[in-house]
Formats: sequence, C-alpha cells, structure tokens
Amino acid sequence: MINKEIDLGINDERLSPGDHVAYFWQTEREFSEGVKFLEVGLRGHDHCVIFGYEEANEKVCGVLDGRGFNVDRLQAAGRLTVLGGEADADLMLSNIGASFSAALERGAKLIRLLGNIGWGRANWPSEKDILSFEAKVTGAAKLFPSVIVCMYDVNRLPGNVIVHGAYETHPLTFCRNLIRENPYYVGFEEFIASLPS
Repeated sequence: MINKEIDLGINDERLSPGDHVAYFWQTEREFSEGVKFLEVGLRGHDHCVIFGYEEANEKVCGVLDGRGFNVDRLQAAGRLTVLGGEADADLMLSNIGASFSAALERGAKLIRLLGNIGWGRANWPSEKDILSFEAKVTGAAKLFPSVIVCMYDVNRLPGNVIVHGAYETHPLTFCRNLIRENPYYVGFEEFIASLPS
C-alpha cells in the first residue's frame, strides 16, 4: 500500500515525500493534466521545478501561463525554477540537487519537480547516461523533501526507453488515472550493472 500524503493534482491521487513517478501521457489533454502536479504546489507553499529540454519547458510554462500563473513573476520570487538539460547526466543531476538545496535554504518545505527528459536529442547525454541518470534520480529524491514526476510521451519514445527508462528506473508509475507500485522497478546498483558497456 502506498503511503499517500502529497496531492498529485490528478484525480485526488497522493504521493509521499521521496517518491519518483513515471507519468505516461498520449494526448495534449493528458499532458496538461500532468502539469496540475505543479499547480497544486504553486497554489500552496511548495517550490516547483520544471526540468527538461527547452521545447518541453516552454510547453509546461505555456500551460501554467494559460491557467493564470505568471511564470516570470514566480521565478523572480523564487517559487519556481526552470532548468534545461546538459550534455552530461551527472551535471544535470548536480544542477537539480543545487536547485533543491537553494529552495530549502529559502524556506521551502516541499519541492515538486516535473521532468520532461529529452531522449535522443543531440545536446543531451547518450542513452546509457540518461538511463543511469533516471536511476540516480530515484536515490536523489530520497535525500530531499521532494516528489519527482517524469512525463513520458508514449507516442514518441522508442520501446526500449519506455522499458528501461520508465519502468525499470521509477518505483511508481501513473497511468490511466492510477498510481501503482512498479513491479518492474530495478534497484540502482542492479540497474547500473545491467546497462551495456
């Protein structure tokens, strides 16, 4: 049974601090539904982080703007951080950790990260590095009072990314309006050992 404490913003589903969730979407409506995870935090007192490639970050910010949130003002006030990707997966993780630490120093009690990973993009790490990044995110989430939701467009991703990147690196999945414990989750050490050299 999942200990439910934090409002996901979608169909009254709740999460616990330290959770790392793969959210699967197929339609623009489902994508917008996923952004509600940030809306709940912005309406409350949580610090929110948007992480992804530029196009995806703009899309999330556009949804928030369309729902009455002033993204620029929220960033200036230190309530919202928008992070892009780097060519090095460990640097991406370091940047996320630094943004979490800064938010906690400013008094945030909970951090919500909505991630859109740029699979296959030229300026992003190799597939192996990004897969290990996803596995490391699970461990990093436990170090902070945070909840991390990674959004996956199942229409555009190759099957191996869905299998390895989503199913094997996320302890929880959210699909068809239900949060489920992921029976395919593989612990970090075992997952890293299974990646091809």
